[in-house]
Amino acid sequence: MRQSRRSQAKNIQSSKWKWLIAIIAATVVLTIGGLVVSNNLFTQSASSKELLVLKAEAVSVQHWKVPTKQQPISAAPKDPPGPAQGKKVVYLTFDDGPSAYLKQFLEILEKEKAPSSFFFVGNEFPNSDKATFQRMVNSGFVIGLHSYTHDAKQLYRKKNPTFISEMSRERDKFEELSGIRTNLIRAPYGSTYLTKRQVEQTKQNGFRLVDWNIDSNDWRYSSGNSDAVYQNVLSQVNAYAGSDEPLVILFHERKNTLEALPKIIKMLREKGYVFQAYHENETLHENFHKDPNL
Repeated sequence: MRQSRRSQAKNIQSSKWKWLIAIIAATVVLTIGGLVVSNNLFTQSASSKELLVLKAEAVSVQHWKVPTKQQPISAAPKDPPGPAQGKKVVYLTFDDGPSAYLKQFLEILEKEKAPSSFFFVGNEFPNSDKATFQRMVNSGFVIGLHSYTHDAKQLYRKKNPTFISEMSRERDKFEELSGIRTNLIRAPYGSTYLTKRQVEQTKQNGFRLVDWNIDSNDWRYSSGNSDAVYQNVLSQVNAYAGSDEPLVILFHERKNTLEALPKIIKMLREKGYVFQAYHENETLHENFHKDPNL
């Protein structure tokens, strides 16, 4: 009988220990499971946040910092630009480069955030390089053509004028040198020298011509006379007071122009003008022939 009671007591004690062990084991399992679940949730949450950040960065990089290899090298945007609505717009244009002053012009214009258009002469191409040309386009500048020789006696002579052939030759050569294909041109001394036939040939060959409505006459003044350049531009700009007509100003890559440029830009800003570069598919048609298709 005693033996039976002892055996029964042992069984009860053993049963209690089993239950205790089972409870402890269950507690351990639940605790570990909870930690694992919490960790997974935290990891997933962190991953989601990281993913959002990466996506945001990807969009930012793609929009603002497209690698050079993926950038289309072109002197004109796909969408036709035009004078900003409700704004007084000025187009700064520079002829006869690339010169020894080109990079200094770019530094001033970049600093002032004043995109502009440059018209190069083929014989002057050796004065610059591909890196500078691509820098210009990537910075919002536009490059146009200004003939190969700038020689009026050849360009506009009565027999076999070279205007179209020089522009075509220069277009191909510039693309070879820079990777940039541009159809924007400016006739040396202005398009008034072009015959009706040359105007039609200009269109047929896919060129877009631009003249100007303000002439800085910078070529008339000595290299140290920057104030004369400034005063000449100022007087002509004042003649447009009260008008919202876009201004296309003719400059040349000269030292006196370089020295006058910061003051000219400041003056134009104070008069309420904003700066744009003239593109080959510009909606504004500024030419002496008043031709909306030129």
